Amino acid sequence: MKNKLLLVIIFLAIAVRFIGLTKLPPALNRDEAAIGWNAYSILKTLKDEHGQFLPLAFKSIGDYKMPLYIYASILPMKIFGLNDFSIRFWSALSGVISVIAVYFITFQLLKIAKLKSKQIQIASISASLLMAFNPWAVFYSRIGFEANLSLALFLVGFCLLLKGLQKTKFLYPSLILFLLSFLTYSSSLIFIPLFLTVFIFINRQSFTQKPKLISLLLFVLASAFIFKSLWTISAQKSNITVFSDPTIIDTYNKTRTQIYNQNIFLARTWWNKNVYFARVIAKNYFKTFTPKFLLTQGGNHPWHQVPGMGNFYYLEILFALIGSIWLLKRHSKIILFSWLLLAPLASAITIDAPHSTRSLYLLPVVLIFSGLGLAVSWKKIKSQQIILPILSMLYILSLASFAYRYILLYPQKLSKSPSYGLKQAIQFVDKKNIQENIYLYNIDDSTYLYPLIYTNFDPADFQQNTVWTKPDSAGIINAYQFNKFTVVNDLRDMKNPQAVILPISEKYKNLQSDFTFANYQVYIID
Repeated sequence: MKNKLLLVIIFLAIAVRFIGLTKLPPALNRDEAAIGWNAYSILKTLKDEHGQFLPLAFKSIGDYKMPLYIYASILPMKIFGLNDFSIRFWSALSGVISVIAVYFITFQLLKIAKLKSKQIQIASISASLLMAFNPWAVFYSRIGFEANLSLALFLVGFCLLLKGLQKTKFLYPSLILFLLSFLTYSSSLIFIPLFLTVFIFINRQSFTQKPKLISLLLFVLASAFIFKSLWTISAQKSNITVFSDPTIIDTYNKTRTQIYNQNIFLARTWWNKNVYFARVIAKNYFKTFTPKFLLTQGGNHPWHQVPGMGNFYYLEILFALIGSIWLLKRHSKIILFSWLLLAPLASAITIDAPHSTRSLYLLPVVLIFSGLGLAVSWKKIKSQQIILPILSMLYILSLASFAYRYILLYPQKLSKSPSYGLKQAIQFVDKKNIQENIYLYNIDDSTYLYPLIYTNFDPADFQQNTVWTKPDSAGIINAYQFNKFTVVNDLRDMKNPQAVILPISEKYKNLQSDFTFANYQVYIID
């Protein structure tokens, strides 16, 4: 029976993540476009958009991207072509894999905790079902997020690691998956080493065998090589940490100077630099556990929010609290609590915390606690005939609310994004077979990526003949002239245009636009 339920859940997870994947969200974001174009460039030329041969760190627009999602995207791109579906494929599939992995992790962890068989089954099925429909999980599975692939690799790796406690053969593929996660998203470089350190310490008696010790040593050496190879990415990402934020640093310098003139002891203790940054990080850390992040808004990134929704449903948090309190009283050293506490760290050290993408490792552990809470409450729920229908109705209403907000309200919010309607406008102009002087607007939003993707531009041509901007203060660069396409920030820079694609807010020579596509208007000039 439980196998049939799991298969139904997997089928539903596939449907929720893959149906209409190219239409919702209706526009690729800049990171998705960059991933897609670099994957296509590698597929066709074995070089990235800057002409680097099979790089490990992709320079992209100067923000430097991890390599695995880009290389993985080559396979769906080879099968389905360069399009939105290929770019989002691995994230959607990762969402399904995570649903399955959560089931087996919950089963194995609670078996180790020696729960009753029926409780383990209820908790495992419940956690998997919640993962299938959780708003955070669904949202991140339908966008080409590297973090979602990284999470799936970790979950499968952890599932195998748990089996590796008894059978060493499972340890090797587990550690390989952790290494692959390192190559996928930067948060894994912080969370996974800390998590594994705690896990190995808790289960240190199981790692005294020579084969396991050798595998751990090889893992550490491989991790060191990856960390060194990805140093360029890590150095660039340091720009978004609290340690590099000019506003935070300026506030610290001014305040400490004032305090120093009044109380030297206080300046050297509470306003010591290390103490100050520890306080900033702690404040960011605890923001992750606020109702605002969990229930009502989500993270601070505006395009990563479903209107009026947090990252969890209210019932999920309610049962997660029940499950965590129940487990804390019985198994205080269980690895779940370490997972819960370590997951927000990568987000906490950044300037825009709490950040849903960087905190994504928090998602499955909360749902595992929630599944446990439902399992340990099951007898009381069943004993009161009215409770189960009420809980079911509340959960269905939560699903309906999320569906309404995501399918109807989120696209309206996204309609304000720079890329909304650009795909249709570019494809329309491309069908006109114009040979030169096609102009687009706004260099700084990396607009150049969209005509590359939606016209199947020749990567070799782009690598050889593109003109780039100089790096800005954050090291960001953008292409603004390639073949017949030119991107401008000032309409006065256009010379003999044959076609112009502009946001509706901009006007070209006070003429009426020939065609309108969402946020964009298109001029075809004779």
